[in-house]
Amino acid sequence: MEGMKRQFGPALYFASDKVIFDALNHTQVTTDVIRELLSERGIFVSSKTSKYELAQYFSRLTADYFDHQNIAVKLGKPAKRERITYAEISEPLTQQEIIEALQAAKPALEAQGNVVDIKLDNGRILATLEYDYIDYTEVEFRQVQARDGVIEFLKDASGQYVVRSTQNPEIDIAVNHVFTTINAARTKPVKQNRISLEGTADPALRCKFFEELVHGVEEHNFVTVTEAFCYKPKASSVNSSDDDPKELEDQPNVVRVTLKGTGVTKSFVISDLYAKGYYIVKAVWRVKPKASLDADVFELEAQFSEPDTCTNFSYQARTAIIFEGGKLTDKKRTPKIAEQDTLFRLIEAAAKKAYASLE
Repeated sequence: MEGMKRQFGPALYFASDKVIFDALNHTQVTTDVIRELLSERGIFVSSKTSKYELAQYFSRLTADYFDHQNIAVKLGKPAKRERITYAEISEPLTQQEIIEALQAAKPALEAQGNVVDIKLDNGRILATLEYDYIDYTEVEFRQVQARDGVIEFLKDASGQYVVRSTQNPEIDIAVNHVFTTINAARTKPVKQNRISLEGTADPALRCKFFEELVHGVEEHNFVTVTEAFCYKPKASSVNSSDDDPKELEDQPNVVRVTLKGTGVTKSFVISDLYAKGYYIVKAVWRVKPKASLDADVFELEAQFSEPDTCTNFSYQARTAIIFEGGKLTDKKRTPKIAEQDTLFRLIEAAAKKAYASLE
């Protein structure tokens, strides 16, 4: 797909014995998975047989296309929950305009390998995209990862539509394609207004944005910052040709700072990091709903995935930490859909307010 960043490496045209053997010996493949593959062929093995021996035996068996597909499904890398991003729309849109644009864009998106489903859900307009993500750095049977993303049009507090979507290159391109289709039918084009600190170069102000954000989630009490990632761009980074997508934690020149316990807020605001040219590009923090003393604590995350420019703002509700017996436990759960939706709205409002405080 045009505009996507690709990684290049060997492609799986034929699964040789060695390919199958290497896949089955992957550290994330359990012995039980190999036993299941053998069981499907009517072969039962002793529980004492080692994983290496089982992988060696299975890799010598004759395998056809359907066997390869079956192995790939079992050994495929599980998709992780991705971050969310949103944009305010510069001009009012009607539900009909959005639906017609999505339907018009659907054939082009499906021609690029997506499976697109469009539906209405309690006033929201949802477009779900299913696609295969290919990572050639993985072993052959784990190169293809099934993913899905969502483009969601919903109304904000003012009654105007905003767009919320999964943040990754595939979905970003799809969102831009939908807006191109919307504008093709309008005399006055609409724009996507996103949170960005590109025009705010002062490290102190960039740190202030996150300080305001973590304390600005309404209806919740701020608990603590558990992680903060600081960044200081190299003088030559603007001209760097390395555009491979990486997690912030893995990028060169990113300093990981873990802030826990008492004094976190003081460290967050008074730290002299910004005086040395560093600024915060990602924060993980905890909040507790004010509505109930027994409510679970939510761990939230927000970041700029382009640290040099502080653009590509995204966020997620990481986890809910269970509050039980009058105290916070080590038990965790995935936030419910309704909880995620509420938290997304509150993070968006807090980010907007934090951005306005810099002006």
